[in-house]
Amino acid sequence: MPSKSKTNKIPASAGEGSKDKGGFSESMLSDSEKINFQFVKNRILELNDVRANHYGLDLDTLWSEADTAYIPHRLNTKGSRKVIATDEKKGWRGKVVTLDDKDWQSDVSQPNVYTKIGTALAILIDQNPSGVFTPLAKKYESVTYLMKQLYERSWEISRGKGQLKLFVHNLAKYGFAAARTYPLLLKRNVKVLRKYDPLDPSKNEYEEREVIEYNDIFRENLDPRNVWVDDMARPNNTFSTRDWAWRKVYTMDSAQEEFGKYVNWKYVKPGGVTSETITHNSAKDKTVRDTNLVEVYFYENKIKDLFYVIVNGVPVVMEPLPIANSSGVKKLSLWHTYWTLRHAESIYGIGIYEAMRFDQGLLDRIRNMTVDQLTLAIYKMFFYQGTQVLTDTGDITITPGKGKQVLDPKSVTWLQVPGPGREAWEGLAYFRKGVDESSGINDTLAGEITGKTAFEIAQAKEAALKRMKVPLDNILDALNEEGYFTLSLIQTLYSIPETYAISDPNLINSYLNEIQSDPELYERNEDNVFIAKIFREFPLNVDKDEKGNLIETEATQFFRVKPKYLPWEGIINIKAQSMLTPSKQIDKALETEMWNILIPLFVQPPELYLKTAKAIAKLYDKDPKDIIPDSWLNPPEPEEQPLFIDENNPPEQGGATPAVQPGRAEKFVGNVQMPTRTSIAGSISNRIKSSSR
Repeated sequence: MPSKSKTNKIPASAGEGSKDKGGFSESMLSDSEKINFQFVKNRILELNDVRANHYGLDLDTLWSEADTAYIPHRLNTKGSRKVIATDEKKGWRGKVVTLDDKDWQSDVSQPNVYTKIGTALAILIDQNPSGVFTPLAKKYESVTYLMKQLYERSWEISRGKGQLKLFVHNLAKYGFAAARTYPLLLKRNVKVLRKYDPLDPSKNEYEEREVIEYNDIFRENLDPRNVWVDDMARPNNTFSTRDWAWRKVYTMDSAQEEFGKYVNWKYVKPGGVTSETITHNSAKDKTVRDTNLVEVYFYENKIKDLFYVIVNGVPVVMEPLPIANSSGVKKLSLWHTYWTLRHAESIYGIGIYEAMRFDQGLLDRIRNMTVDQLTLAIYKMFFYQGTQVLTDTGDITITPGKGKQVLDPKSVTWLQVPGPGREAWEGLAYFRKGVDESSGINDTLAGEITGKTAFEIAQAKEAALKRMKVPLDNILDALNEEGYFTLSLIQTLYSIPETYAISDPNLINSYLNEIQSDPELYERNEDNVFIAKIFREFPLNVDKDEKGNLIETEATQFFRVKPKYLPWEGIINIKAQSMLTPSKQIDKALETEMWNILIPLFVQPPELYLKTAKAIAKLYDKDPKDIIPDSWLNPPEPEEQPLFIDENNPPEQGGATPAVQPGRAEKFVGNVQMPTRTSIAGSISNRIKSSSR
């Protein structure tokens, strides 16, 4: 059943006719806009209840528990605890006594959720992603390097790594993460100081201008609690997602800056549900002091080609989807994934907290009981002689380090509480191992050294990373999908030039000479006004070869990329190593091992070992072009041999070698063998060499 505690509602009366004079009314919309607006409102309400009963779980409640468990905290145990105490000197039999409800008892929850998620984040994300771009047709081959570098530049300029870290943080905590890629334009009117008078500030002079703070591709991580994806979406199937909605809370100033250019913005007023989330756990959200807030819903539908933005019940943006590839295929801006699979039909996975929560509960229980017993064993309670009458009923309340008056005058008797035995410490180690196994993050991944040599350390780390392979593959799948969004936006945004009207004939001639009268860089409008078209300029490591194709270079040059270079279709594969945290010690050891294998090959004929050398380079995640000598990759073309050789005029010494006559050919067998290798990589290279013969 849907949760009854949710308060999120797009008012059904929104647009039905506002009582405020000059307010928004649905009658202002066209017939088609009315139909779409009503559909979008109803659809958002449907999506809001998708997670209320998901395979028997309320995911929003589970995620709220993950938020609480992630922050280091106490268990807040209520009431007093009871233990069995025995007076060994008197020989009294053991009886249940109540521990005093004071602060001495341990109720600390070990912050394993915090440390495990932090470790996962540190391992998985350290660098901006990069990948292999493979064109689908030969006509796209010449611009492949350009598209690859524009893709990587978009991550740098938008500081996308920070958003990717937030994405992975949510993914590990909740088991689900969502983000979007979209074009972002931030511009505003400002007054720039042009003249400063320190003696009389009233004489300062300012120049009004419009400045652009950001105008490029942007990636934004979203709060999963404020994201609702099509309930028919399936994991690992991007085509199954028809629509989705998300929610944000803006200040009115920020909302006006982003949506103020739309016609219906003038009807927007502050309000809506302005808490951080709309679930019944919103009381645990952060407190925002700003009261001038507004609730904004976004909605995208791929089949209906709709993009709606509803600000406090007012439909401000009603447009087609903004993202399309070069063929016109529309795409949602959403990219999402799961940590580990919950169900083959569910996009909401199982995160670290959910996987380890029961083991964590057992560990906290045994750990706190052990600490309590250790405390009582160290700070013994005692009974001493007194002359006053025993107060109350004589019931004993145990408090470490305190004495209790008794009527027996013979001696002071200490309450003997045995310390935690071996079973307690072994139990703690056992339950801690259970937490490691259920979360998939052990001490090796956390940085504990488990080997003596670099190779042993690398092997241990690789074995520990096997449990992280599924989440890492899922992140790569999401980034691969995001890569296609980015290229679609690159082809759209970077094809739009800035235009300038020029009327001075001298300036026109100078501009034409500069661009060599390139028709792509200017035009004349219907009034015969000369329009200069200036495309974006990028620092790129590309150049043109003699055939006009773009090739990768080490030197950086600035290019204004024209639209003819932007169409590209192909396959994007993000490399895992491009994101993982590098280990200089391990990388150095493995690279040394690689060169020890390859260098003996380079003194041999390339036709024998070129294939082997390429395979070894790829085995160590290296590009063969960066490792193998150019003379091997681009051998000189052999001189043509004559079909017939004149026996009376043999070729000169150093010239072409005569062809071997039939019947006199000699059989040559390579007698150079690979040196024996004791490492795994060496054994693999030997097998590759044997199979290549």
